[in-house]
Amino acid sequence: MGNINNVDIITCSIRRNSHPKAVNALLIVDVQYDFIDGSLALKNCPSQHQGEQVIPMINKLLKDIHFDVVVYTQDWHTHDHISFFDNLHLRAHLLAKDSKQAHELNVFDTAIFLLDDPRPLRVEQILWPAHCIQHTHGAELHKDLNIIKPTKTRKIINLLKGYDSNIDSYSAFWDNMKIRETELHSKLKAHNVSQVFIVGIATDVCVYFTALHALENGYKTYLIQDACRGVDETNINLRLDELKGRHCSVIQTADVKDLI
Repeated sequence: MGNINNVDIITCSIRRNSHPKAVNALLIVDVQYDFIDGSLALKNCPSQHQGEQVIPMINKLLKDIHFDVVVYTQDWHTHDHISFFDNLHLRAHLLAKDSKQAHELNVFDTAIFLLDDPRPLRVEQILWPAHCIQHTHGAELHKDLNIIKPTKTRKIINLLKGYDSNIDSYSAFWDNMKIRETELHSKLKAHNVSQVFIVGIATDVCVYFTALHALENGYKTYLIQDACRGVDETNINLRLDELKGRHCSVIQTADVKDLI
């Protein structure tokens, strides 16, 4: 084995520094009252998950790990939102011929609407209980979630989504029809974010679609499984398998420190 000289040391140092530290973002998805103990509480869904269990996990991540960017998302629906079962009568005349009709539809069924927005749209929409209505308690972030302040080395992004009354928005990046992009991607790129860690509610809905679009946008994407809760256990497993197949890393909170 040869001696290591000064040239070797300098060369190793240059190689090590040629790979700059990744800029990391934590995406905290929809930790809102209505998904925890309100009208669409996970404990009343097939999974019977306790949505509040994500809060201490997320708070620990915020305490123990420095993320360069922290994003808080909120569902932010209008009273007449298309996703609410109670609003079905407002658009019954827009149901497609191959959709179940109004008298056949129940909560959690999928309706198919034909809309002009302004171009013709075929919108497949799960009918949920009314939830996360703008400026209501149910739409607020849970009081136990740590809402941190920006610093010189940490940016905070607050993102409202789903406020178009005719098109839902599960993802933090796009509406469900991929017609209108949110500001999230442009803001993350402005801060040079290269990898994202996703937590929150619900694993098989808003967390899944946010992770999917993060991958499509070129981010190294991590879904922190023990800091998420979902609607349906079977669907959760299917969604996670799909994300893994697309090279999303499904990890646990204990894994994060070694990835930052």
